[in-house]
Amino acid sequence: MLKKASLFLLFVLLIGFTAQAQYIKWQEDKSTSFLRLHLKTHTIERYKPTTGWVKLDTIKAVNVDYGDILPAAEGIHEFQINQSSTYYLTIHCTGQVYQLDKSTWSLKRLDQTFFRGANCKSSVFMRGDDIYSFGGYGFWKSTNLITKYDFVAKEWLSIAADGDVPASIFDGMAGYSPKKDRFYLLSTVDMNDTEKKTAFNRDYGIYEYDFFNQKFTRLGEIKLEIVLNFLDSKETKPFVFNGRYFIISDKPNKEFAYDTMFFIDLEDNFKVYQWKNPHRIYLNAQRGDDTEAYMHVSGDSLVWSNNLVKASMDEPGHTVVSIKTLLNEAEYIGTLDEGSWVEDFSILLMVLGAGLVVGLVFEIFRRVRRNKLKKSIRFMLGANERLFLDFLILNYEQGFVNGHQIIAFFGKHKSSPESQRQFRAKLIENFTKMLGLIFVDQEILDIQLDEQDQRMFTYRLQPEAYKKLKGL
Repeated sequence: MLKKASLFLLFVLLIGFTAQAQYIKWQEDKSTSFLRLHLKTHTIERYKPTTGWVKLDTIKAVNVDYGDILPAAEGIHEFQINQSSTYYLTIHCTGQVYQLDKSTWSLKRLDQTFFRGANCKSSVFMRGDDIYSFGGYGFWKSTNLITKYDFVAKEWLSIAADGDVPASIFDGMAGYSPKKDRFYLLSTVDMNDTEKKTAFNRDYGIYEYDFFNQKFTRLGEIKLEIVLNFLDSKETKPFVFNGRYFIISDKPNKEFAYDTMFFIDLEDNFKVYQWKNPHRIYLNAQRGDDTEAYMHVSGDSLVWSNNLVKASMDEPGHTVVSIKTLLNEAEYIGTLDEGSWVEDFSILLMVLGAGLVVGLVFEIFRRVRRNKLKKSIRFMLGANERLFLDFLILNYEQGFVNGHQIIAFFGKHKSSPESQRQFRAKLIENFTKMLGLIFVDQEILDIQLDEQDQRMFTYRLQPEAYKKLKGL
């Protein structure tokens, strides 16, 4: 309930910002500077860490109704067009697309959409010449919609996806990796205020979207405890992304002075590194109206304002740190899907338990089958045949038994030769016939000529029959 209230408060603050501050503000593409367009005066200003806000010009509007632009300090995205002086601007919550020419400071609206309000806080990025928008929140529910801007139709088109499509793309860490040409989503919240039981349901999955196959794949689940604590304990989850690393600041952290930062490497098996701030730099990574003052990415560096390093009261202080430098000072703490030892031990116990259950079931099945076979043999074989079976099993390791041994075993040695022959023949015939009904299509006896007496045979159980009968 607290998380829902916090999210509601966030949108109330956005509305409050809209009512008071009549401008839009955004970071310039591939730059440390920010731009601010005042919607009442139509003036454009630039912010640099060394100069602060400086007025540049007055915007020349083409097909622009400033009343349609939703004031915002976040959610405005700028994308450079073919290394030229022109840029695309996408506006938070509205789906509006503009073209900004910085050589003449002219602004032109490109889209003809009337759609707005359902994709707030979406992940917007440019892939090649295409602009995509993934997910968002609006009308009291989160979405997992994937849309691409169509420059011909001047509208946003939805894209159907296959695979492990997440229920929502919102309130997690999301970004596009140009090198891997994949969209990544680390954790997301599925919100729907109508459904009380699932009004705030976090999915800790790690998702990858393949643009070529238009398919989502769930690569795993976030289990690293220190990242889980960040996702669970922080009502707002500021992060920055440079195309390879998700960088989050744990603020505040009770164990380390001056906070810490975590780096999640998408290109190296989602390895996580913790930077414990050996220089005791003041980390300003929150979000609000003054977005230019908070931590942001510029190429391979992190940049943010820092009042503690100001040379004078009139000069804005700022910090620039190379990501490579921070990583060299960081400690590797595990992969994102690496659980705690308690979880690993629990999994081990589950595996051992499952193995014991399987072994127990197998043993029960084996015993039931053996008992069933034993009952069948007792039922099918007569008394002499059962004795003969015991005799063959007992002498199996010693080799073949001859007719004289069989006659002696049954105490028929004092009877006439003809009576002995008939007894032996009947015994062998009944024995093989009855066991043949139990072991279908399988030889029971290995019968060979007696080397010492060619008029007689020697007998031994076939190896496969012996294996099945010896334990009965």
